[in-house]
Amino acid sequence: MNQSIEAVQLEEVEKLRTLSMFTFKTTFEHGAYTEEDFDTYFNEAFAVEQLKQELQNEDSFTYFFKEDNEVVGYFKLNINSAQTEPKGPDYLEIQRIYFVPQAQGGGKGKRVIQFAIEQANRLNKTKIWLGVWEHNAQAFNFYKKQGFTVTGEHQFYTGEVIDTDLIMEKVL
Repeated sequence: MNQSIEAVQLEEVEKLRTLSMFTFKTTFEHGAYTEEDFDTYFNEAFAVEQLKQELQNEDSFTYFFKEDNEVVGYFKLNINSAQTEPKGPDYLEIQRIYFVPQAQGGGKGKRVIQFAIEQANRLNKTKIWLGVWEHNAQAFNFYKKQGFTVTGEHQFYTGEVIDTDLIMEKVL
């Protein structure tokens, strides 16, 4: 199976939007969210204009993960002021890692983390951080195995629902 990581192009914004909404909903549909909560979040986080701004931000980098030239996931990296928390110039944030359900597993997450480390090194960053939902034990355990440790928490809003994300960091 041929795998590749490719930067999302501006003309692919609709594909990114569709994938973002689908993977987010399938990941969290068994939580305490209503359709209205999802719609509110999607209209803010995944609006076409919002995604275009992110794709044009020189401090944000969004990538498609492909298998045999088919998009099966995506992830987003942020530095400097594009980070969702003011972590400072030494940090690279992994804001999103999502795969379609049938493509989860098989080492893809490890490949994304390795890619993020390579980008952090290229950009002279010494730390990587991310937020993970406190109730997502599978993701939490994965990041822990990758060398991330909990350093704090922040709130994440999905419509009317307020969740706690654990902030996890890895020193490079």
